[in-house]
Amino acid sequence: MTVSTTIKLSLCTILTALAGHSVAQDRLLANDGRAQDYFGYGAAIDGNTVLVGAHQADVNGIKDGGVGYVYVLGDKGWQQQAKLIASPLFADDTLGGKVVLNNNIAMLGGMRRDDKSKDAGAVVAFERYADKWTQTQIFTAPDAQPGDAFGQSLALTDTTLVIGAPRSDTKANDAGAAYIFQRTGDSWRFHSKIMASDGAAGDLFGIDVAIDGNTIVVGADLHDKTAENAGAVYVYVLEDNQWQQQAKLMAADAGKTDIFGVRVAISGDTALISARRDDVEHLGVDAGSAYIFERTGTRWTEAQKLTSPDGAADDRFGRGVALSGDTAIISAMNHDVQGEDTGALYVYKKHPDGWRYASKVVAKNAQPGDQFGWNVGLSDGKAVIATPHHDANGKESGAVYVQDLNQYSAFHIKNQVTVAKKGEAKSSQ
Repeated sequence: MTVSTTIKLSLCTILTALAGHSVAQDRLLANDGRAQDYFGYGAAIDGNTVLVGAHQADVNGIKDGGVGYVYVLGDKGWQQQAKLIASPLFADDTLGGKVVLNNNIAMLGGMRRDDKSKDAGAVVAFERYADKWTQTQIFTAPDAQPGDAFGQSLALTDTTLVIGAPRSDTKANDAGAAYIFQRTGDSWRFHSKIMASDGAAGDLFGIDVAIDGNTIVVGADLHDKTAENAGAVYVYVLEDNQWQQQAKLMAADAGKTDIFGVRVAISGDTALISARRDDVEHLGVDAGSAYIFERTGTRWTEAQKLTSPDGAADDRFGRGVALSGDTAIISAMNHDVQGEDTGALYVYKKHPDGWRYASKVVAKNAQPGDQFGWNVGLSDGKAVIATPHHDANGKESGAVYVQDLNQYSAFHIKNQVTVAKKGEAKSSQ
């Protein structure tokens, strides 16, 4: 076959073609799901357990109270283990808008809950004992005020819980704050409150939070230091039992309305930060991007900017980000690969010379408007991909997909090589 007759397929075309194959992708649905429950508005994974929030589910006649569902992986695949219902529960609590999971602890954030004042927010914790889940604690801010949105973001380790309240007015209107709780015995106690050293009105510090070990990262996506709503991220470390600001991270090429920091992730000395409304050159307005920052000693440096290999305007690449070791996943909720706003997930792997695009995941039964990748999580090579606008149980009833990236990557590599041989040309990254 001559070069002139060789069919050259781009890497992205190959990936799109392969994405529909059955490679250990599971779709989770609520067994009692209904229209506009938004099952999957929040989703998290830890090992072989998945936690899903349905923040507008009506529970026992309580409108938009919200609920959590727990699934575990067994011999018969993913099976529902529990339905988590807070007590007491009130209309418009919207519990499950944000969820977090660590070992046998699950938490549901309800940014509109009114325990202390209207829309001040709260978080409800559940723990698993011998496969049974029990409510253990309700968290509120010790200085709660109306509209704080406490619980809009969550991060959790064995000993530390971080709760974002991006509309806290302590420093200025909607400047934001985050609250830290430490585990003592079988309960959690308030430890401290952190705010940006240079926080200003409208910054929304706490719009997202992440933690790994003794390091916390907090997004303030509407911070205006470099440009209007360009965004910033703050890093805190634990020193002498106090959380101290270590760094402030901003994109070197920050632009207006990039909202850098709207989603954050951390693993070891690496942070992954979303700027999903970045106007990327050659891709278009709001195509989106994500940044890798690395820490050496106490110094943080921007190491790389990641963009979609097949992105387009309004893809919002960076809607969801997750990071674990040498693997990063980034979703683009408005990507049109299978129809308008069906969404896609991109996988990146770390190499000696930096992070490289590895593969692309799409839903096997995608529908227009699904926005696959509304939120994402990553654990042990398995990705959870929230899709709350999926219509399987009624309009916007929601779904969550679980993708085994280890099997997917092996399948992708094998088939990529096969296609390359047939076309007598290699795909390039």
